Amino acid sequence: MSYHLNTRKQSSVKALSSPGNRRGFTLVEVAIVLVIIGLVLGGVFKGQALIDNARVRSMTTEVAGIQTAWLSFQERYRSIPGDFAKAGTQIDSAAVPGNGNGRVDESSERAGVWQQLALAGFISGSFDGSQAAVGTATDLECAPGTCPRNPYNGYYKISYSAQAADVDTPAHEIVTGKHIPVSILSQLDAKLDDGRPNAGRFRVHRAFASVCTRAGEWDIRSANSNCAGVLRE
Repeated sequence: MSYHLNTRKQSSVKALSSPGNRRGFTLVEVAIVLVIIGLVLGGVFKGQALIDNARVRSMTTEVAGIQTAWLSFQERYRSIPGDFAKAGTQIDSAAVPGNGNGRVDESSERAGVWQQLALAGFISGSFDGSQAAVGTATDLECAPGTCPRNPYNGYYKISYSAQAADVDTPAHEIVTGKHIPVSILSQLDAKLDDGRPNAGRFRVHRAFASVCTRAGEWDIRSANSNCAGVLRE
């Protein structure tokens, strides 16, 4: 009796483990899985594209707003923001005055740009005018409360300098700050200027030209996430 039972058990095990009884995925099931994966990936890419487009719009609005504030301040006070020597009496007693030479060419004036614009009501926010926190004319460093942030946590700065790529003559420049993906700057350039990083009014910052551009074009394929641009007056 036990022999027959064991035989039947062995036969059952063999039957269950035989290749003919193993069930794989059908073509329909594989197709459904691939469709689901495609939908998920498509949603991810579309979502990222929407985020990037929103950031481009945000930066375009911010840079254009800074430019408008810069020009409107000059129209009202007949002086350049940050350089305005009478800011303490004509704007607010807390405003750090400039030297009135027509250029934002000192650290106190680079910090004073944002303080004077904010106190005069041309931009939102509160800025301390701290020259110790604003960095130099050639770097992209600043501190919270001294310069406004871009959407990527870099800092906007304005200075009389020549930080745009392939320029030799100083001019007042709005620097976008760093940590900006090259694809975003490419779209920003297309909206504000001519889409070329080494020509026109909007250009790549000279410190980032070798890693963010190639052969006179924005190097989108590099996917570099740390670039900076410059809008010249």
